[in-house]
Amino acid sequence: MKRFIVSFILMVGLYVHYSGAQEVVFDKQPLVINGITLQAEVAETTEQRQQGLMNRKTLDQGHGMLFKFDVDSAPCFWMKNTYIPLSLAFINKDGFILQIEQLSPESTHLACSEYPIRYALEVQQGWFYEQNIDVGAKIEGIIRSTP
Repeated sequence: MKRFIVSFILMVGLYVHYSGAQEVVFDKQPLVINGITLQAEVAETTEQRQQGLMNRKTLDQGHGMLFKFDVDSAPCFWMKNTYIPLSLAFINKDGFILQIEQLSPESTHLACSEYPIRYALEVQQGWFYEQNIDVGAKIEGIIRSTP
């Protein structure tokens, strides 16, 4: 009987542990930069922004993650538990790229915006360069859910 009770407690504990870990879900939104369409997952809640592209092994070409912030700020990003080399664009509230940084997998180095921004966009490293997208380019299609 004692063995049964211990097994039951362990099973309940495992169920609670694994059922509490819910997967973060992201909406998708097409963006257009210099006539090039990019499919972006949107991270706009604190939970989504914290998760970002962490723990992923791949990111399809022409896909990325758009981070939305409630107010203009100068956020910093790092790559802890992120395994894909990324390029990161810091974008102002009008949709213009102000800065692009290159991020190395699993690095804890902080890449910080030098300017107040409302959005950040992560793509496969080199994608902006390959598409001839640079600072000053305008990103079309960002749906503003915040003022």
